[in-house]
Amino acid sequence: IWKCDFHDSGDFLISCSMDHSIKLWDLADNKKSRFTFRGHVDSVNSIQWQPYSCMFVSGAGDKTVSLWDIRTNLCVQTFYGHNNSVNTVKFNNRGDLIVSGDSDGINKVWDIRMVKEACQFDSGLSSSNCAIFDKSNKYVIVANEDSTIKMFNMETQEKENELKGH
Repeated sequence: IWKCDFHDSGDFLISCSMDHSIKLWDLADNKKSRFTFRGHVDSVNSIQWQPYSCMFVSGAGDKTVSLWDIRTNLCVQTFYGHNNSVNTVKFNNRGDLIVSGDSDGINKVWDIRMVKEACQFDSGLSSSNCAIFDKSNKYVIVANEDSTIKMFNMETQEKENELKGH
């Protein structure tokens, strides 16, 4: 199991694994697996619930980012564009953008309403291990395997800062 995330209600947990699957756990009802989501063809490396929603996002070794709905138990959208394994996926606090980072250091911001890539940030030759939005949604912050944290401005689409020394 690579990652897990609690739903805002506290009743559900999702987990993702190398076995290409995502499990939905019902914590209110006997703490059992409620459903197993299948659709990725490689390890599912990252997941996160969309804020205050029945949807969640996943990123996988098959180079895709997928959006899932627990009401239908279906994948409702898949975003293509990465050329290597997706290591991290995160929603912004409004839940309308997703940032994903891959093993090549490429980070993409996806607009889920327009169903397209909004922008891309290259954080260098090392793997992007974690990518997040700041609270204002002005910056994407990327933690890289090269021990740096890079801050990208969403408006200018430029790197504004690099933190070193971890």
